[in-house]
Amino acid sequence: MKTFCSEIPTVTRTVWVLLSCWLVLGLAACSTPSSSPVVPAEVTESTKNPLTDMVAASAAGKTLYAVNCSLCHGDDGKSGDDSLLAKPPDLTSGKVAEDADGAIFLAIKHGVKKDGKLTMPPTKKVSDEEIWQMVAYVRSLAK
Repeated sequence: MKTFCSEIPTVTRTVWVLLSCWLVLGLAACSTPSSSPVVPAEVTESTKNPLTDMVAASAAGKTLYAVNCSLCHGDDGKSGDDSLLAKPPDLTSGKVAEDADGAIFLAIKHGVKKDGKLTMPPTKKVSDEEIWQMVAYVRSLAK
C-alpha cells in the first residue's frame, strides 16, 4: 500500500525536471537573436536606413505608405492631390529623391514646416522601424 509520503520523491523529481526544462527553454529564448534590426535611438539627417533587407522593408513600407502618405502624395509618389494649399513634393525625383535617408525619416516622423506653417503633418501611431520601412518604399519610388 502506497502512502502519500512514498509518492513525494517521484513528484519532487518530476517537478524538478519540469522546472529545469522550463529554465533551459526560457534561457534559449532569451539568447536567440532578434530578427528586428537595431534602430538608432537618435536619428540625424545623415543617418542611413538601418534595415538590412530593403526588399522586405520596401514591401512593408508600401502598405504603410498607402495608409499614411498616398492621400496627399499619390499612389505613385508624384504628388496626387492638387486641392491642397501646399502642393506635396514629387517623391520620385528632385529634392526628396536626393535627400539622405535620415532627412526623409525626420520629415515623416516630425512633419514638415514651410515658413513656420505645418505643410505635412507628422505620422502618428507608427514605430521608428515602420518609418524606416516607409523610407525604403519612398526610395523605391525614385527607381
